[in-house]
Amino acid sequence: MSEAVLIALIGGVQAVTLGVLGILAKRVGSVRRDTSAVREDTAATREQVVNHHTTNLRVENDSRHAETAGWFREIRRDIGGIREELRGLRTDHRNLSTRVDRMKGRS
Repeated sequence: MSEAVLIALIGGVQAVTLGVLGILAKRVGSVRRDTSAVREDTAATREQVVNHHTTNLRVENDSRHAETAGWFREIRRDIGGIREELRGLRTDHRNLSTRVDRMKGRS
């Protein structure tokens, strides 16, 4: 290879290397900015979660969940009672309708 070709080749490799390094530097800079934003978001979230809670948030949520589950059990019992009453009313209505139909047939 001639000296001119080697110099051109070295120059091309340098250009490509500088381009790749520029792209990497840009990405590393954006990662640093993203990391900083994540740190700020995490701090803000922690402040909202920890702020003025006398109990552990998980324990508090568990007790609320248990309370809500109790309400649902009570509602299910009430709905079961209403269904039972409706079945009784339907049976009474059917029996009454049958009696009225028989009376109409006798007249």
